[in-house]
Amino acid sequence: MKKNKYIMFVFFGLLFGVLGFYRDYFFHNLNNVLYLQYNGETTVPVRPDFQFFLQLPYKTVYYSKYIFTLLFVFAFFILSYRCIKYYTGDKKLLQWFTYSYLVLLLLSSILMLWSYFVVVKLDSDEYSVSRWLMGIAQSPLPALFFIATAKLNVNQK
Repeated sequence: MKKNKYIMFVFFGLLFGVLGFYRDYFFHNLNNVLYLQYNGETTVPVRPDFQFFLQLPYKTVYYSKYIFTLLFVFAFFILSYRCIKYYTGDKKLLQWFTYSYLVLLLLSSILMLWSYFVVVKLDSDEYSVSRWLMGIAQSPLPALFFIATAKLNVNQK
């Protein structure tokens, strides 16, 4: 039984690593496409798998980043949810985990909208905090926190 938990620990770690690497790869290359479209030149060639984005207007590519961000948040949520479910099996904890993701999304959205409509610039502190919250949502940190919380709670009983 303990060996199986170790194998699953490595498996989940690899999945988080691959998902995180692909997320960075994807946004790095998408930002390179945006840089090329905006400035007309780039020192880094656009990778063949991102050539498709060059056919789209700049604004379409720019706003698609928000959709891709939500897709990666969803992917990290699903992976984290499965990880917590495997290690704890606690339905109440899974419910709180889901609420925490919704709060992250809500706070990030409020700050982004505040920055866009009230402060009227996307380089404000509110925008930075919004991006930071999305960074947390696109990482294994929430899963690690909830698994650790469950383990501490078991030790308390």
